[in-house]
Amino acid sequence: MKVIKFYEASGSLKLRADSIEDLWAIARVVFEGDLVKSESLRKFKGHEGDEGEMKTVVIRLRVEKSELDKNAVRLRFMGKIVEGRPLEYIKLNSYHTLNIAPGDTLEITKAEWPDYLIQVVKNAARDSRKPRLGIITIDEEKAIPAYLYGYGLSFKDEVYSRLSKRMSQKEFAAQQAKYFDEILDIAGNMSSDIIVIAGPGFTKDELKKYAEGKGLLKKIQKRIMFFKTSNVERSGVYELIRSDEVESLLKGERVRQEFKLMAEFLEGLAPGRSKSGLAQVKEAVSDYEARTVLVNDSILSDSSVREVLGIAEKNRIKIEIFSAEDEIGRQLHTFKDIGCF
Repeated sequence: MKVIKFYEASGSLKLRADSIEDLWAIARVVFEGDLVKSESLRKFKGHEGDEGEMKTVVIRLRVEKSELDKNAVRLRFMGKIVEGRPLEYIKLNSYHTLNIAPGDTLEITKAEWPDYLIQVVKNAARDSRKPRLGIITIDEEKAIPAYLYGYGLSFKDEVYSRLSKRMSQKEFAAQQAKYFDEILDIAGNMSSDIIVIAGPGFTKDELKKYAEGKGLLKKIQKRIMFFKTSNVERSGVYELIRSDEVESLLKGERVRQEFKLMAEFLEGLAPGRSKSGLAQVKEAVSDYEARTVLVNDSILSDSSVREVLGIAEKNRIKIEIFSAEDEIGRQLHTFKDIGCF
């Protein structure tokens, strides 16, 4: 996500969504009654009976409902048009749906931007700049290092093995060791805690065996995973990041961080350090008896919930927002979607 500009006087935030994670973050900060502005398509009929044609328009609507479609990778805002251009192609107060996809720019206007919502946006913008994954595809000829960011892939210079079938067995083994050392050095210096090494054939397996034999995987002190791809080229990297294995890996990392917070909350229930439910959480944050509030995004639009989070924010209590659809969010749901410790 890229934050383009924040118009503080009008309470308008202009940003660009770059990924499905960005759409999820935006869905968490836009509530009923907020204004959303973006480019859209609208059918225009010049005369009665015309089939009409699709025109590109810029529309600002007052949100009545929103929906994140993960399969289509679209965030939909439904509501009445309050402003737009060109005027001849729109009808004020008529209903419209804005479809926001990765790469789209939009402007969100709210009567008030509490700090915890601004933090959701800042975190999304920060995470899109931080490597989520280091990737190295490898075969006997070359290796391609890359980073997976929230906004997409960034490829680095290719590394060549300089191996040849004309080499003697001894020469081949020595050159292969140099090649593997170079790859492992790149992996160790990647600015990501998780590295995926993948490729076709047996080279990745030989690299793993070489590294384990010399104890190099432990020295790197990163989580290194080995996967298979059909080729070593850039298309192989794209194939990898679309795989179920990598999707599960990335999702698991987020859940791992949230699990730590949930574990601390659960540990505090018996001795009474942790509270759950809106009334108990409100009392705890009002009396400075909490350090952290956990809340599901499914209840953020509730004015009573926002009141409690406002108190927590005023009292400098940390607020962690979970997705109600994830494993930890479902667990928090059993505690009325909000808790603190």
